[in-house]
Amino acid sequence: MKLTDNADLRPYNSFGVAARATCLAEIEHGDELEPATALAKERDLPMLLLGGGTNVLFAGDFPGLVLLMRNRGVEIDRESGLVRAAAGENWHDLVRTCLQNGLYGLENLALIPGSTGAAPVQNIGAYGVELESFFVELELFDCADGSLRTMSREDCQFSYRDSVLKQSQVQSRLQPLSPPQPQPKSPPQPQVVCSLTLQLPREPAPNLSYPALAQELEHVAKPTPQEVFEAVCRIRRRKLPNPAEIGNAGSFFKNPIISQDEFEQLSNRYDSPPSFPAKEGVKVPAGWLLDQCGFKGYQKGAAGVYERHALILVNRGGATGRELHQLAMKMQDHVQSEFGITLEPEVRIICTT
Repeated sequence: MKLTDNADLRPYNSFGVAARATCLAEIEHGDELEPATALAKERDLPMLLLGGGTNVLFAGDFPGLVLLMRNRGVEIDRESGLVRAAAGENWHDLVRTCLQNGLYGLENLALIPGSTGAAPVQNIGAYGVELESFFVELELFDCADGSLRTMSREDCQFSYRDSVLKQSQVQSRLQPLSPPQPQPKSPPQPQVVCSLTLQLPREPAPNLSYPALAQELEHVAKPTPQEVFEAVCRIRRRKLPNPAEIGNAGSFFKNPIISQDEFEQLSNRYDSPPSFPAKEGVKVPAGWLLDQCGFKGYQKGAAGVYERHALILVNRGGATGRELHQLAMKMQDHVQSEFGITLEPEVRIICTT
């Protein structure tokens, strides 16, 4: 276990904002989690689990121990279609590996940044597919009591970009930074995903239910999973900025789900607003709502909104997490005022100081 005191977190968050942690532990093997937890208790430090850092905004320093999962390994059983991957594996690499081994279904989730261990935490999804559909189980280390257990799909309580695991993470809602929000005396200890197991089909059945993906492949009579994979990569590269070039965490807000009555009211104001069916009502693209409020390409100092997509906050260079947090609150307030719809962040907001 590699330990770093007074650790610089800028290299570990895709927004590239400056932040520091009291201590950072890089975990290469699961048996290092127990001594890391013991160290945190000994120093009376809260703990934060950080995957690839692609879905987090540090709106301040973290006065505690940050865990970085660096364990690796992928086991593939082609006969059964079962895939077991360590939490530290890169998600996009895992999607490509499964495809190369004749196991399908994940191609719509190509190029989603981050680690494999983070995938079930927020039930990642894109282009008509969610991780939940292929999930079997995961191995979990509970830092609160040091136990190691297995969680099934039912245990995880998956929902849209959410799970029971996400609720246990240190995070903040979009709340004013001043005055500082009081913190719990005993912050929740993270539940660390060590590995997950997926069940993938051996027969290709490309999912083209998402309109943009279907349009991208309309010239192909019978798209293969590989062609779907490549199409998803093309779309994402066109729409989303590369974090290595422009600091960002992808989609900042969840697409809100509203009632049928609310959608009809929206349709009375706008001609054919975009929407998708949802279990609880109608899902409306958050990017469209923000676009109607004029946020596409908005800029205030180094904090801004991507010119190609109103759902993506960007750090043009030198923006602080606090500035990006304040911009997100402004966007949320405008949508609430204009549409009466509350946007919820998809990105975890770390705001403890």
